[in-house]
Amino acid sequence: MRNSKILQNSSIYSLLALLQKGINFLMVPILTIYLTPFDYGIVAVVTAISAFLSILYTLSLNGSANRFYYEYKDDKEKIKRFFGTIITFVILISISLSVILGVGHQYLLDPFLDNVTFFPYMLLGMVSVLFNPIFAIYQTILQAKQRGKEYGKNNLFFFLTNLTFILIGVVVLRLGAKGVIGALSLTNIIFCALTVVRYRNEFSFGVDKFFLKQALNYSLPLVPHSLSGVATAIIDRLFINHLLSTSITGIYTLGSTFGGIIFLISSGVNQAFVPWFNGLVKMNNHEKIPRVAELLVLCYCLVALGISFFGKEVIAWVTPEEYHDAWLVLPFISFAFVYHGVYYFFSAPLFYNIEKNGSRVLPLFTISAAILNMILNYFLIIKYGMVGASGATLITKLILVLGLSRAYKKFVSIAYSTVILIVVPALFFLISLAVFYFTNFDNILVRILIFLVILLLTLWHARKELKIIRIMKL
Repeated sequence: MRNSKILQNSSIYSLLALLQKGINFLMVPILTIYLTPFDYGIVAVVTAISAFLSILYTLSLNGSANRFYYEYKDDKEKIKRFFGTIITFVILISISLSVILGVGHQYLLDPFLDNVTFFPYMLLGMVSVLFNPIFAIYQTILQAKQRGKEYGKNNLFFFLTNLTFILIGVVVLRLGAKGVIGALSLTNIIFCALTVVRYRNEFSFGVDKFFLKQALNYSLPLVPHSLSGVATAIIDRLFINHLLSTSITGIYTLGSTFGGIIFLISSGVNQAFVPWFNGLVKMNNHEKIPRVAELLVLCYCLVALGISFFGKEVIAWVTPEEYHDAWLVLPFISFAFVYHGVYYFFSAPLFYNIEKNGSRVLPLFTISAAILNMILNYFLIIKYGMVGASGATLITKLILVLGLSRAYKKFVSIAYSTVILIVVPALFFLISLAVFYFTNFDNILVRILIFLVILLLTLWHARKELKIIRIMKL
């Protein structure tokens, strides 16, 4: 019964994520009509800073809610006090930080905003961050309680509400960037209130020092890891905004959205891969794992190559002319996310082996990668513009994977092929660069022919592995 519930909840989370990201992708043609690149850049910058603030506002205490639920679930009063302590403390931290940042924004936020004004844009972003934690933490509590259907309904309702407000603000009221950022702020206010009213009986407001100490001891070590993850994902937007312009930030963000299709695919696959991986490792049956991983990486490479070869035409078809240069970053971003998919395979052994503290070792790699990413972004953007930012992302992901490829065997010995998982994506990436350097590639028929040849060769090479992939039921 328990396995059935886990499978059911995993399906809900996966389908919901795919639905939301799919609709967001389909919104691109609409948003680019009503938002200028400068507007798009404003949204990207505010979103990036808000992501950092969200971690500071919650101190990763949502992880504590998930972890310690199982310690207290049999004592209703204790679990109410524990959840209430987390929610109350996060409210106090959020209000305090909002006041400090609001009063001192000239020194604390404005240096990162550059051409984006604090009022109204970042102020709206801060409103969103202020009201989001209660709903976000309670959603984590629902996951801990394995109330997947309720979690899914709440998340879907949140997403559709936000989408409605965006369409009203951007399309009907023509508010530009304010319409997008304001929509999220309004949505978070509504869902904060709904959470307090609807679920008030499931937690007791107040701070219990014992529970708070226990929760912080678990959550605080996660904060640097969370910040490094956010930094690696979105710090490039802040550098582009600072070193180039807000409009170029918008164009780059659009290109990242298209290149991020690989991230959408690999993240969905990872949700199926991890429990499958854990089950086989527990049974000491490792043989099929590397073969499936290798096949998946080949699939990622083919999709990334397709995006690199044909993304220019797609972007030109679905967006206004001022966004058309977004295609320039597609090969770099697409293959950066191919290596992110490889990262999932190499990191799985570290997460599995808790006896050797694999989950505590992994942040050493991710934090180092975040620092490297910031350094590379600074120098490469100065020299190569937004293409330099995409190159920094690719190099960072590759080095992170190279580091993990040497470390993962200390936790679980899996015979991954470094040739397939690391070298082959590099070869596909080099082929994708032909769109920059060969004039014959201006002819789309030439690109189609070359892509079909590579597709057939890849399928022939992976013909045996194609049978194995069915066991994952993806």
